[in-house]
Amino acid sequence: MASTGNAALEPQRLLHELISDVEFQRLELLLRKFNLFEALNLVWHEIRHSDLLAYLLDPQQNHGLRDMFLKAFLRETLKGVTEGVTPIDIDVWNLSGAGVVREWQNIDILIRDDANRFVVLIENKVKSGEHDNQLVRYYKCVDEEYRGWNVVAVYLTLEKADPSDERYMPLGYDQVCQVLQNVSALLEGTLNPDVRLMLEHYADMLRRHILSDSDVFKLCSRIYSKHKQALDLIFEHRPDRLLRAKEILEAAILANPHLKLDHCTKSYVRFIPAALDTPALKQGSGYTPTGRILLFEVENFDTGMAVKLIICPGPSAIREKLFEMTKQKPFSGAPQLYPRYTTVYRHRILSKSTYALEDDSTFADTVKNEWNKFVTNDLPSLLEALKPASSIGTESGNSESKS
Repeated sequence: MASTGNAALEPQRLLHELISDVEFQRLELLLRKFNLFEALNLVWHEIRHSDLLAYLLDPQQNHGLRDMFLKAFLRETLKGVTEGVTPIDIDVWNLSGAGVVREWQNIDILIRDDANRFVVLIENKVKSGEHDNQLVRYYKCVDEEYRGWNVVAVYLTLEKADPSDERYMPLGYDQVCQVLQNVSALLEGTLNPDVRLMLEHYADMLRRHILSDSDVFKLCSRIYSKHKQALDLIFEHRPDRLLRAKEILEAAILANPHLKLDHCTKSYVRFIPAALDTPALKQGSGYTPTGRILLFEVENFDTGMAVKLIICPGPSAIREKLFEMTKQKPFSGAPQLYPRYTTVYRHRILSKSTYALEDDSTFADTVKNEWNKFVTNDLPSLLEALKPASSIGTESGNSESKS
């Protein structure tokens, strides 16, 4: 009986040690500090991030930054670029006449400067991924509208993710945060106190919730290492829908003898049909460690789930053959083959509302059912169209495809 009582008290002891830890109390104080953006529940609202960035980037607005934030933002984006528009160009140009608009042709932020015949398009992703070849469509739209102008395309994400279209420059929110801090420091003493406070609150919100090298992140890491058992106990009662969906998909793929699991994260579950897992299609590099040139990828975000088919980096002859096979239904009809990777198919299988389901068993059943529908109804037609891919490298003259 005594041992049973001790076992029952063990979780209480672990939780007591957690809340008594000085670092845990410090974390609570940090998180209790008032932040305007947290108070307004704007941390994960992609549209509001775009609204604020558009305001700060616009030299015509009343923030008093003139074109300083715009220039600093573009110099950071173009860091290391030596062809086309370079950081040196940005430094010497007068961008005070630039105009900024939101949602022109569905583009998150568009910046145009008539004096320098220069246009910037920014696609902003906070908790969502690419869809429907939107990067390609947006670039084409801007290129046609501003023919002959210098075009800079920016793909802004939480952790500087690579865009599917190599014409876009990747940018991370950690870089945006650094630009905010640098500009605020340069204008210290001359900046309107209300504007300075806004910049400080926005940068502080990014450090708390979005940046992985922030003080809050480091403090959380130390607390977790000391109180893993107590925190795991708490986490057991807090469902993580993204992780749950990932586990369900991985289990389903591993249980299917016709599919092979590839490298996965919580946001991306990758696989390849066994019929397409040939040596010739494993000569790629740079996308996942397996070197597979053709991969299915399931986007797993709380805004929805979608299955994509991607042609990854690899020998050009092989990639071109694969791309030719996708110029028909049921594929999405990518307009061209890009050097890094090209999404040739995308099918949405779960909506945002599914991730908001309260009952975990209902959520799990929904994920399994929708996945089974895809495997049963959609995957066979894709495999039929890709059937010639299994013989790549075995036909005569296959030495060409390895060049």
